[in-house]
Amino acid sequence: MPQYLTLLLDCPVVIAAIFITGIGGTFQYGFCVSVMTSPSAFIQELMNTTCLQRYGVSLQKWQVSLMWSFTVSIFCIGGLLGSLVAGSLISKFGRKKCLLLNNFVAITGAVLMLLSKTAMSFEMIMAGRFIYGINSGVSLSAHTVYLTECAPKRLRGMVGVTIATFISLGKFCGQLLGISELLGTEERWPWLLGFNGFTALLQLLTLPFLPESPRFLLLDRGDHQTCEKALKRLWGNKDYSREVEEMLEEKTALQSIRSHSVMELIQNQTVRWQLLTIIVTFTTLQLCGINAVYFYSFDVFRAAGIQENQLRYAALGTGMCELFTSVTCFMIIESTGKKVLLFRGYMGMSATLVLLTITLYLQVSRHNLHPP
Repeated sequence: MPQYLTLLLDCPVVIAAIFITGIGGTFQYGFCVSVMTSPSAFIQELMNTTCLQRYGVSLQKWQVSLMWSFTVSIFCIGGLLGSLVAGSLISKFGRKKCLLLNNFVAITGAVLMLLSKTAMSFEMIMAGRFIYGINSGVSLSAHTVYLTECAPKRLRGMVGVTIATFISLGKFCGQLLGISELLGTEERWPWLLGFNGFTALLQLLTLPFLPESPRFLLLDRGDHQTCEKALKRLWGNKDYSREVEEMLEEKTALQSIRSHSVMELIQNQTVRWQLLTIIVTFTTLQLCGINAVYFYSFDVFRAAGIQENQLRYAALGTGMCELFTSVTCFMIIESTGKKVLLFRGYMGMSATLVLLTITLYLQVSRHNLHPP
């Protein structure tokens, strides 16, 4: 472990790239996942008040719940759209420029959030969430590609983990800023929802000082000289002719391989296990329920019997737990191995879900035997 940390410390520009790309990259996604929980009551009140003032209609509870669910979920629709266009944007504009332009999308969404209460418009919050989703979909792809291409080959595993670490940090910050002592109040909640604009502005001001991805410069732009300059800035003033040759060899190998359709990929038995591994990994990750915990954590903890004034702090504990786990993975991934960590993570998650199922069953059984 100290060996890999020493190698990373020898690349200060890579460390700067981790923090600069992370704060305007996957941090945005994590923040958007958790930030809606704290001001949920204020936003739902805004929905009801707006409809009462505009149309003279007081919304029923199920109507407010439906509108709230749509406001939360529209972020995912924007994320899907952003992820679909991210590949072409990254190839056309480059990794760095794509991240820079994407910050303007986040700032646009932040402006809508900041003005929503003043304008008495919950539609602006919905539009802002959709725009945040687009920003997160693009940044998740652009951040990942840029950072892994800028990292030395021996450190790509460690550097790659920071992508997830900034997601966890974003979730934690969304919960931390949402406590009543900070921005989780009736007066300040628009600033909480607009916080993404400040992180986007921070990246917009700092990212221009970093070099473009060496791989993009060499393989997409054909700029051999600028590629070598970028490698020296990122990894140190050494000779990287061997790394450049490897990238050129990879490009030559890829040119001899034609693109395959999705059906051809599914039917190709030579990549069957790789495809199944990807499908199983990401399917189980989505079905573990972690996003539902963040989106509806107050409802979950309220149903568990936690007092109303303690809900924000209980939710903060979930974010802190994920952040701690992510940082731990960053420290041990190179020495432990990716497969071992993945296996242990899924085993721990399975045991936790089994335990949760048993406790919920016992709770329901006890309620049926001893009704209130």
